Amino acid sequence: MAWKTGTASNHRDLLQQLRDFLTADAALVAAGQQWAVVGGVASGAIAANDFVSLKGRGLAGADEIFVSLQAYTVASSNYYNLALRGHTAYNPAAPSLDPAGANSKYVALLAVNSPFAYWFIANGRCFKVITRINGRYDALYAGFILPEHLPEDWSYPLFIGAAGLSRDLLASLDTYQHSNFWNPVSNFDVNTGDSQAFLFSPMQAWVPLRNTWSSSLTTTGRMTFPWTSVVNANHRRLLDGSAWLQRGQLAAVAYSSGSPDLGIPYDQVPEGGQFYGSFDGVFYTPSLGASAEQVVTAGGTDHVLVPNVFRTGDGQFAAFALE
Repeated sequence: MAWKTGTASNHRDLLQQLRDFLTADAALVAAGQQWAVVGGVASGAIAANDFVSLKGRGLAGADEIFVSLQAYTVASSNYYNLALRGHTAYNPAAPSLDPAGANSKYVALLAVNSPFAYWFIANGRCFKVITRINGRYDALYAGFILPEHLPEDWSYPLFIGAAGLSRDLLASLDTYQHSNFWNPVSNFDVNTGDSQAFLFSPMQAWVPLRNTWSSSLTTTGRMTFPWTSVVNANHRRLLDGSAWLQRGQLAAVAYSSGSPDLGIPYDQVPEGGQFYGSFDGVFYTPSLGASAEQVVTAGGTDHVLVPNVFRTGDGQFAAFALE
């Protein structure tokens, strides 16, 4: 992966810098993993509510991974956010944030109309964005996960995740609606609910992931592990004090407890319980001994530690590989 850190003047500049990084970064170009603009503003400055639609080519240049980002702006409400959604198809001759095909709901990286720090991390199959605004950290993941399925079974493992479950939220929000994609929280416990994370599943439909919903715990549904509440995430570091990393995983729990054999089926997971796969370059790490922006090395690769917005307790940190 290629990565970069810097400062954006606002959410519009963030989108402009991200577009230019994904399409022209020397490391991505040298590896043949640069993304292509297929719709929206392909060069130059980004204005309020402009969008950029991108196609990723994967690691071998044969994939077609479609996502769109928008510099979502409602000045009267102080909404200055980077909105994100995924697509299953895209026609460059008819560029749109809502092209024909199956589109995910919007998620958003909640930002401001003033300078803030950022990190970009990307390869040909996915990219991540992290921002720091007033000591709070939002993060975004767009692209394929590492699927635990054969291509014939699941050819399009597209994951779309950010920190806001709507574009219409403030960066200062402290509720469940503002939670990073590795620990998503839905507003309802049904598949029609909003969330910070959506997956185009093997059953060929966009489905939400949620570790909790509103203020309630959940033990069934599609979750991220080991951050989910069904896992005891109160882990320590390794005996020598170094960070312990576990690749973040996505799975569905289709039955709640209720009988010695199987349990009670949950009708919102019709595909049944299964392991979907893992995040590419995003890992769980214990909160004990962790601090925001701390860089730890594992397997010869540096990782930057990021808290879940303002949350630094058990099960809230993620580590992003810088490679």
